Amino acid sequence: MISLCNTKSQLSLDREDIIKIIKYAFAHCEYKCPAERDPETCIILAELSKMLGLKLPCYDEFGEFTENTFRSIIKEIENRRGKSIEEVIRELREKGPTCLQDQIDEIDATFALEVIKAFNKRRSDKVKLV
Repeated sequence: MISLCNTKSQLSLDREDIIKIIKYAFAHCEYKCPAERDPETCIILAELSKMLGLKLPCYDEFGEFTENTFRSIIKEIENRRGKSIEEVIRELREKGPTCLQDQIDEIDATFALEVIKAFNKRRSDKVKLV
């Protein structure tokens, strides 16, 4: 049971309620991703999913959805293209993609950087609270 309280109201949710909410959110993942994804929300969903023994719809693509996963994606793109990730993104945006792999690299590189920034922000926010 999770209880959230403020001065005006109290909300209590049991595990089954939370699982239903998470599965409902997965529909957004399945039908709106990658066009409408928010890296910080993705991280939160990944953390909750792991705690509840659920798999994210993108589990096969990103696994445990850790910072290291996204650092590896960046490294792989940089190694394959022989440039920094910032250069890869800039070049793809300026020249436009010439093949499907270019499109995939731009989407993955951009998202990976955004996820790493979101992990850093969450870490920074937690330090401020202490």
